[in-house]
Amino acid sequence: MGIDTELMAEYEVAKEAKREELRTPVSAEWKTPIPFEEYELPPFPVDVFPPWLREYVEGVAESTQTPLDAPSMAAISILSTALAKKFYVLLTGEWSESLNTYTILALPPGNRKSSVFKAFQEPVTAYERGKREKLEEKVYEQNVKRKAKQKRVEQLEKEYAKDGNKAMLQEIVALNNEINQERLTYLPRYIVEDVTPEKLTDLMADNNEKMALLSAEGGGIFNIMAGRYADGKVNFEIFLKAFSGDYCAVDRIGREAKVLNNPALTIGLFIQPNVVQDVPVSFQERGLMPRFLFSFPRSLVGYRKITPQPIETEVKKRYEDRIKQLMQLQDLETIPLTLTDNATLEEIGLREELEEMFLEGGTLAEMKEWGSKLAGQIIRISGLLHIAEHVQTLPINKGDIPKRIKEKTYIKAKQLTRYFIEHAKAAYGCMGVDEGTRDVKYLLEVVKNQKKLTVAYRDIQLLTNKRFRKASKLRAAFYELETRGYVYERKIGKKTVYDVNPFLLETKEETYDTYKSI
Repeated sequence: MGIDTELMAEYEVAKEAKREELRTPVSAEWKTPIPFEEYELPPFPVDVFPPWLREYVEGVAESTQTPLDAPSMAAISILSTALAKKFYVLLTGEWSESLNTYTILALPPGNRKSSVFKAFQEPVTAYERGKREKLEEKVYEQNVKRKAKQKRVEQLEKEYAKDGNKAMLQEIVALNNEINQERLTYLPRYIVEDVTPEKLTDLMADNNEKMALLSAEGGGIFNIMAGRYADGKVNFEIFLKAFSGDYCAVDRIGREAKVLNNPALTIGLFIQPNVVQDVPVSFQERGLMPRFLFSFPRSLVGYRKITPQPIETEVKKRYEDRIKQLMQLQDLETIPLTLTDNATLEEIGLREELEEMFLEGGTLAEMKEWGSKLAGQIIRISGLLHIAEHVQTLPINKGDIPKRIKEKTYIKAKQLTRYFIEHAKAAYGCMGVDEGTRDVKYLLEVVKNQKKLTVAYRDIQLLTNKRFRKASKLRAAFYELETRGYVYERKIGKKTVYDVNPFLLETKEETYDTYKSI
């Protein structure tokens, strides 16, 4: 429910009657306020991870004082980064799921998102540095020889144009064949952050058609998709096709065409909630947003420990070793995984449950496109968990990983169903919120943070003048809060004050007690 500024015209007329409806004089009991559309968001069930990963997730959450959801979502993205195109899950001859994931975690500024990302990315970036150092000399020599051949071809073509010597033509053809058939070695890249769709396509073509786009400030990539570098022309075809491994050919004037036969892109973004609110409608209409798994945890800012426990050395070392193992698995051949018979029954059961949710009035009735991908998303996560569970000894080869995903592992992944549904509802609700409603919710948070049963209008105006540049907008927002029963306006002489529904302060204390127990 947003603000209708036209209500201000009838504000004074309706004020007294509305107050009588909301509550009687100040000394009387308050009524329960009318809530905004909110969602009861469950915490991330970290027990789905194997011990080596769960302990690291918990350690990062403690050391950074962030919700468990943040390192948990980062963990999924890192597993996806390491394992995409190395394994896939085969359900039937026509249906298979790759192991790459698209995830979004939304938290306001000041929640140490960068620290969480850094903690999880370090083993991957360290592995990348090592690989590049080993290959630098080989790649340099390869490029020098290739350029020499290309210059020789150019020289021969000029000479052939003059006298038409057949021997020269044969040498030109032979050299071009050598250049075209040469298997090039590229310096490997595993992670990118701020990248255009064209550059991403090039990088994926050079890196076995896979890449991970990971960012602790992921709002920029949405601006790029929306055409920041293309005169406002929306361009996210590669992001659509690289989720499901669809054929993607990019032809550009004056540049070599790039063809990706089975691309696998991982996207893991930490963003601010307003980024989700402001995504272009086309992102939803063309199916980009339904490819994401969402997490909208409650911020811990204001409840964080000042001296948290650091990550235990053994826990961090174990995580680094396991991720290195996963990175070292060769990806020249993609190995299929299948579900055991009991796991298959569980998977069928989940799809039956989801199907009922699509009915009118059902949980997923308004999110059919997103919900239609959820069963596949859970299968992808079950594949990631399956491999993570079997990374125990050094060294390990892909052949050492069992090819069948057990019922127990699938059930763990299935536990995430409710989590992702509820957080997706929050995300989709966020995408549908108008500016007026956001203003009212912002004002409500400011009032709550005063921790007072009465606040002065002038004090709130000074605190919010950057958001409400016109007094009429602030008055309208207060009117909305009053109609919902959150505040009660009254006069003390010429001074306007608002009595605050004690419900807000009680909720705040309950929240504080909850976080103290984390």
